[in-house]
Amino acid sequence: MTKKQKQAKISRTLREFKAGTLKSSSGEKITNYKRAVAIALSQAGMSMPKKDASEEYMRAFIKQVLAEEETMEEEGEEEETEDLQGKP
Repeated sequence: MTKKQKQAKISRTLREFKAGTLKSSSGEKITNYKRAVAIALSQAGMSMPKKDASEEYMRAFIKQVLAEEETMEEEGEEEETEDLQGKP
């Protein structure tokens, strides 16, 4: 799984959490943010660095991952625009 795919998976899972549709494997609705992050990272095949498990740190980590995703998408759009304008 590429980095972009992992970021998309995390983003999708956290959107499910915000919408209230994220469920555990046993079918329970997830209401704890830490648990939602753990599920998202697990689905993406990633892990949280063990140095700090505070909610603040987790939010910053997820923001960083999602910001990288947005940056990658913007760079891709710029390259597509250059390709269309510069090449016949």
